[in-house]
Amino acid sequence: MATIQDVARLAGVSTATVSRVISGRGYVSPASREQVLAAADALGYMPNGMARGLKTQRSGLIALLVPEIVNSFYTTISRGVEDVANVSGLHVILGNTDESVAKERAYVELMISTRVDGVIIAPAGRTATSLEPLLANSVPTVLVDRSVSGFPADVVRADSITGAQTLTRHLLALGHRRIALINGHRDTSVARDREAGFRTALAEAQVEIDERLISSGTWFIDDAEARTGAILDEDTPPTAILAANNFMAIGALRSLRERGRRIPQDVALACFDDIPDAAEVDPFLTALAQPAYTMGTLATRLLLERISGTFRDSPREIVLSSHLLIRRSCGAQLGESVVGLNVELGPDGDGRSPDRPAVLPAGKPAVLA
Repeated sequence: MATIQDVARLAGVSTATVSRVISGRGYVSPASREQVLAAADALGYMPNGMARGLKTQRSGLIALLVPEIVNSFYTTISRGVEDVANVSGLHVILGNTDESVAKERAYVELMISTRVDGVIIAPAGRTATSLEPLLANSVPTVLVDRSVSGFPADVVRADSITGAQTLTRHLLALGHRRIALINGHRDTSVARDREAGFRTALAEAQVEIDERLISSGTWFIDDAEARTGAILDEDTPPTAILAANNFMAIGALRSLRERGRRIPQDVALACFDDIPDAAEVDPFLTALAQPAYTMGTLATRLLLERISGTFRDSPREIVLSSHLLIRRSCGAQLGESVVGLNVELGPDGDGRSPDRPAVLPAGKPAVLA
C-alpha cells in the first residue's frame, strides 16, 4: 500500500506539501498540486482517515439514526442531512433503529466507539435513557422530527399539534363527526402531539370524543391495517379516518379495501406526510406535507455549529410549518371554498395552505433556513 512518503518521492516534493494537498489546507502552487495528485493517482494512494483523525480529533463522520428508513419521510430527511454534510466535507453513517429503543442504544454506543463527530437522531422512545451515553461522552447531538424530555439538545421538528388540528378541522368542515385517529406509539412525542391536536379540534367543534375511535400502536403498515379493521368493524364505524403518517394511511387503505369501503364515498381519508408519486395512488391522498428535506438541512447546520464550537449556548428548537394538500381521498370538491381553512389551489389542482411562520416556544430562539 502506497504511503505519503511514496507520493512525495514520485512527485518530487516534500511530505509536508503532499499533506497540504491532501488536507486542502495551506498554500501549494498549482504545478506542485498537479504533481502530487498525479502521483497519488498513479500509486493508488488513499489517505489514512483514522490516522488523520487521531491528530485532528475529528473523524469526518456524522451519524444519522432514524426509526423507519423505508419511509419516504425519513429518506427525504436523510437526503437533506447528506447534502449539507457533504458540502462541509463530512460523510454520513446511516442507522435504522426500527422504532426500537434497544437497537437505538446499540447504535448510539457503536457511533461513540466509531468516534463520529456528531449525531442527528429521531428518537424511538419517551425518555433519554438510550441517548445518555451521547451526553456522557460529549458527542454533539441534534434531535430531528421528535423531541425527548430531559435531553438537552437542539431540536428541529414540525408542528404536529397544529398539523393534526388542521387535518381534523378540514374533515370536520366536510361534515364528518365520527373521525377515527390511527396513531403511532405514544412513547414518541409526535404521536402525543398529534393526538393532542386531534382532541383539541374536536373539542373546539363541540364534537364528543369517542375513545373507541382513537387507536395507538406501532408506526408500521400491518399494525395500522389491523387496528383500522377493528375500528371499522364496530357497530358505529367512522365516516373519516386521520392516519398519523403515510405508512398508516396505506394500512388504512388496505383495511378499507378488504371491507369493500369506497374512498371517499364511504369513508374519507387524510394523513400526515405526503407520499412520493402521490398521483399514482388512487384515490389521491389528502395529506399534511411536512418539510422533511428542510428538517434534515437545518438539523445538520445546527450540528455543524456544535461540532465547530461556533455555537455553545443553551439548546435551540426550530418548529416548522407544513402544507395541507387537498386531494380526492377526503371528498372535498377542489375549487370550492372549504369552511374554516385558508386553502388555495396548487398548480396541479391540489389544495395547498399558505406558509405559516414558525412556531417558537417561549424563550427559544429561532434559526431560519
